[in-house]
Amino acid sequence: MNRCIKITLFLIAFLLFLSSLSYAAQHKVIRVVDGDTIVVNYQGKSEKVRLLCVNTPESVHPDKKQNIPMGKAASCYTESRLMGKYIDLEFEGPIRGRYGRLLAYVFVDGANFNLELVRQGLSPYYAKYGFSQKYHEEFKEAERYARNHKLNIWGDTALTEKYLRLKSKWGHNPSRVNN
Repeated sequence: MNRCIKITLFLIAFLLFLSSLSYAAQHKVIRVVDGDTIVVNYQGKSEKVRLLCVNTPESVHPDKKQNIPMGKAASCYTESRLMGKYIDLEFEGPIRGRYGRLLAYVFVDGANFNLELVRQGLSPYYAKYGFSQKYHEEFKEAERYARNHKLNIWGDTALTEKYLRLKSKWGHNPSRVNN
């Protein structure tokens, strides 16, 4: 066999290998727990995934008083965008949190869904445990957009005050949109 054919066959095999890796990274969403937690098929078993840098209002909290309509709206939005879809997970820092859940950015159709939740005003940029190392600027811009357009949590005075108080507790200046 001549050298050109060998190289061509090698390249074809290599490209097939790469495409199989890409496919293997896809995880099917099998359940939406709430706005910021989903269950996926990960390495052959059902695993909860807690979305990084977001914290939607409660919708399934055991203390029913904590569940609010905006939490249900966030859950419904997440369900409409992710349920039954194949997604990619991107990890940053520890792969699992203290409750054993995977901690990840979720990508659907190539877009960062965590950023989408913030841009839609369904979550603040949740940096209680630290800023995003990979997407800090994008999260700041997404929250700025949602706040300026008074979307969802930012259109509700009581929720806005609550989240600004929380951001202050996390060491952020709540009066500044770009923290």
